[in-house]
This record gives sequence, structure tokens and C-alpha cells, in this order.
Amino acid sequence: MGWALLAAVTLDGVPENLALGVSLVEGASVSLLVAIFASNLPEALVGAVAMRGEGRGARTVMGTWIACAVLLALAVVFGRGLAGGLDDSVLAVALGFAGGAVLASLADTLMPEAYEHGRPWNAFATAAGFFLSFILAA
Repeated sequence: MGWALLAAVTLDGVPENLALGVSLVEGASVSLLVAIFASNLPEALVGAVAMRGEGRGARTVMGTWIACAVLLALAVVFGRGLAGGLDDSVLAVALGFAGGAVLASLADTLMPEAYEHGRPWNAFATAAGFFLSFILAA
């Protein structure tokens, strides 16, 4: 599960961070930065714990997640420097890919385990989270 979470954080993080870099050009980045941090930190923590549980060494786990963080930071810089001039449709495709990666990660890795351990409370929390996201976006 740890490697699946790493893949999920990377696959959805790169397009998200490109978008963050582009939003730095437009000046409206604080809310996006908070949202990206709030969504990726728990995934990274769970992924690191899962990797340790699989028998990986602490240095290997830390090195892997630090490399992921560096890659995502570079995506912000790339988005700021080079993607600012891209058409909105290109950014929309990148964000659509990021959203799909998040949904695939949730459906394949997180939701089955969450249901196994939390049963109906996790379903309620998921629905409440989507509702809150909808309200905040409106």
C-alpha cells in the first residue's frame, strides 16, 4: 500500500503543483497551496507508515518521500516559470488527470482499508467531505 500511495501522491501532485505554479503568476495561490498540503500530507504519512510496515528501512522511506517532495516542488517552479503561458485548456487537462489519480487512489487503496477499519463512519465522513468541498467551491 505504501508504494501505491507514493504513486498516487506523485501522479496527482505533479499536475496540482503545476497548477499551483501557474496560480502564483495570477496571484491567487494561498487557498490552492493549503488545499494541496492538506490533501497530500495525510497520504504521505500513511504511505510512509505502510512502507515501514512492509519492512523498508527508515532511510529508504525518508529518502523516497523526500525525493517525491523535491519532484513536487520542482513542478511548482516549472509551473511558475514555463506553464504560465499555457492555454487554460492544457491546465484543465492536467487538473483532470490529477483528479482522476486521486479518485483511483481512493477507490483502490484508501477506501477499502478505511471501510474495513471504520465501517459506516468512514462513509459518512467521505460524504461530508465532498459536501463541504462543494459548499466551499460554490
